Amino acid sequence: MKTQHGRDLDGQEMGQILDEFVNGAPDEAKRAFVEQITKRTHRTLQQGIMGLIIKLMEAWAEDAKNPDRYDPRNEATVKLAQKFIEVTGDKYDRYLPLI
Repeated sequence: MKTQHGRDLDGQEMGQILDEFVNGAPDEAKRAFVEQITKRTHRTLQQGIMGLIIKLMEAWAEDAKNPDRYDPRNEATVKLAQKFIEVTGDKYDRYLPLI
């Protein structure tokens, strides 16, 4: 997929970039990331980003069903995702339209 910045990114590479950012970025950079997404990113793209976050939550919630899929390092993430999915109903309740 060609971006406006001229780089071809696939899902695996983007995941690795996010891993590196989360692992090494200072809190100020993380706040700037949130600011960029919530204040400067086009609202239609914000909807797509939220859809991706929901897919992550659904995957982590699925991991919660099998204790072999998580350990103390990510248990809080898995359990919180499970709660999020439980309170948001089924996949149709979590549908985000592209407008």
